[in-house]
Amino acid sequence: MNKKVILFTFILGLASLITACDSDDDTNAKPEITILELGDGESHGDERTAKIGGELHMEIEVVAEGKIDKIQVRLHPEGEHHKSGEEGEHEEWEIDTTYTKFSGLRNTTFHEHLEIDLDAEPGDYHFDFVVTDMEGNQTDAEAEIEIIEE
Repeated sequence: MNKKVILFTFILGLASLITACDSDDDTNAKPEITILELGDGESHGDERTAKIGGELHMEIEVVAEGKIDKIQVRLHPEGEHHKSGEEGEHEEWEIDTTYTKFSGLRNTTFHEHLEIDLDAEPGDYHFDFVVTDMEGNQTDAEAEIEIIEE
């Protein structure tokens, strides 16, 4: 009878070990993004506008259980507003920037400013904010921005 108790205890202990081996670091949760402010660099507001020759202020909350790998910011024109190049080609001003200085963080408040080049045309622009974590999960947040003349 003593052998049955020992065997039962051993099996119960082994079962406990097997079910307790789930790692807390394993996650498939995508990063979470909350746009707090997106607007003119001087006012630090959320009016969703920026001035040509000025800056676009971005304050965005990021939570990434799988730790941030990189953050990509893209800003490109919507519709038909672009300047003609010297040879009659159309050139569109746009931004595509990757930030790696937040790599390894689980949570951060992304506070950066982007220069709005003097070559930018006034009009509506599409803002895309993409967070990729170290596990390859990716989330993006989008907004519409208006670029105005100063």
